[in-house]
Amino acid sequence: MKIEYEKVGEYYLPNLTVKEKKINLSKYGRMKLRYMKKYQKILYTNLLTNGGLYEYLESIDHQANALYDKLLVDMKRQRNITEELKQENQMLWIQEMNNIDACINEIIYDEYIYN
Repeated sequence: MKIEYEKVGEYYLPNLTVKEKKINLSKYGRMKLRYMKKYQKILYTNLLTNGGLYEYLESIDHQANALYDKLLVDMKRQRNITEELKQENQMLWIQEMNNIDACINEIIYDEYIYN
């Protein structure tokens, strides 16, 4: 790794900048970032200075979204939530889907965000 220096007055100071890869994070990646900034400051600082913060957040985001999709299908099958129910009783379908969404979010928060 080549370090470049910049002359400031009589001194040469190193140009220490971290090149950040810009990625689009979904809800879970942004929540993990917010949680790390507030409660896991050492981990956040280490990942930020090593340049691995966005790869870490992207990994958490991808894993959380994959788990959400898997659990959504499993819970819908387990509770017998079908498109026929949606056609017959929309309010019950919405109630069940909101309940499933809340359950899945609690699991993801516990396993990926607040861990």
